[in-house]
Amino acid sequence: MVRYTTVEKSKETKSEKRVRYFLAAMFFIQVVLTTTPFMHQVENETLETVSALQMIMPVFSEGFNEQTTFLFLYGVVFVLLPMIAFFFCLLDKSSRIKYLFSGGCAVLCAVLITFGVGKSISLGAVFTLILCVVTLFMTMQGLQATSARKAQER
Repeated sequence: MVRYTTVEKSKETKSEKRVRYFLAAMFFIQVVLTTTPFMHQVENETLETVSALQMIMPVFSEGFNEQTTFLFLYGVVFVLLPMIAFFFCLLDKSSRIKYLFSGGCAVLCAVLITFGVGKSISLGAVFTLILCVVTLFMTMQGLQATSARKAQER
């Protein structure tokens, strides 16, 4: 006689769901902040602000050179990492990987803003830096909630 068993998938708790949605909202706000001024740049003896999206665009018109490659890499990191982390946090319901990825993304963005842009930091980068710190705290909260659920299931 064949015995069928169902394996129940562990459901996330309310606190985990709230943390997951909060992290997704933080990364969405970071994606929106890519259109705000990230750094100051001096061109033709005038001070201009450059957003993360504007860091990417000169490569398509001027091609790769030393300055555009540097800005292109910064722009790609500041635009793509929050997008990927947003979808990762929104769609991953059961594993801890979303917390590790979101924490790593927040740390990488914070390090690049702090040490990469340097003296020329602007308003969008400051807000993104603040969101990275909040994201790190909420990532720790999510890891704690997931660990508590996994311990309770045993």
